[in-house]
Amino acid sequence: MGMKLGFIGNNGLAGVESDAKFSAEHGFAALEYNYWGDFKDLEVETVRRMREILDAHGIGVSALGLWGWNHLAQDATERATAHEMLNRAIGFAETLGASVFVTGGGDIPDASLERKVEEFGKIFPPFLDRIEKSGMKVSMYAVHGNSFFDSIEAYERVWEKFPQVGVKYDPANWLNHGDDYLAMLRHHGDKISHFHIKEHVYHEGNLVSQPAAGMGDIHWGKVMAFLYEHGYDGYLSIEPHGPIWARGEMRQTMLLLTKQYISQFLLQE
Repeated sequence: MGMKLGFIGNNGLAGVESDAKFSAEHGFAALEYNYWGDFKDLEVETVRRMREILDAHGIGVSALGLWGWNHLAQDATERATAHEMLNRAIGFAETLGASVFVTGGGDIPDASLERKVEEFGKIFPPFLDRIEKSGMKVSMYAVHGNSFFDSIEAYERVWEKFPQVGVKYDPANWLNHGDDYLAMLRHHGDKISHFHIKEHVYHEGNLVSQPAAGMGDIHWGKVMAFLYEHGYDGYLSIEPHGPIWARGEMRQTMLLLTKQYISQFLLQE
């Protein structure tokens, strides 16, 4: 399909309606939805209504993400709840027609990477199979939110047994984590299955703003070069973030400015 632009939508039905209308008016292809602990309160009828609204405006769903639940939890009750949420989220992603399912790998605090990878191998195969059979790509997020994927090495160790595991990649998150954010793109760009666009501005050693792409410290030309070199053909999902650029009119301004800037790197149909 080639790379297409979308953005992370608001979860409430009023937000779904507003974002779907805005997307249709301004040429965004798809919306993404993410849930943390609040996912337990999401009802199937709400998801069905979301799908109806999106269909009415001709907008797709790039991804559904389940964040923060610890799928490797050592407490049996916590783990069972996390797995219940994971199965439920996969079903909701199917209802929405999502292209990608995003979640974390879980974590075992203070355990070795070897132990975490071993536990991942015991727990995740049924979930990976279900995601694949649903026609979605799996995309594991990194560097926060109960996910042991906090380094390139963690992904590489998992790929030895599960090469189908993709990467939900956000250059700004890796930069903020203190990593070379281009390294994953250069060496493992073929493993990226979902991509977030979020800008960061650093000043005096601090993250001070998260404006539209092109206004900060991420070298988007280099990022896009590596995506092209590895044949990435998924969604570029813009992430409104922070106290200023993620709210009200500034959110819409950020989305439109980011679309305008990133579009220079996209082939026009």
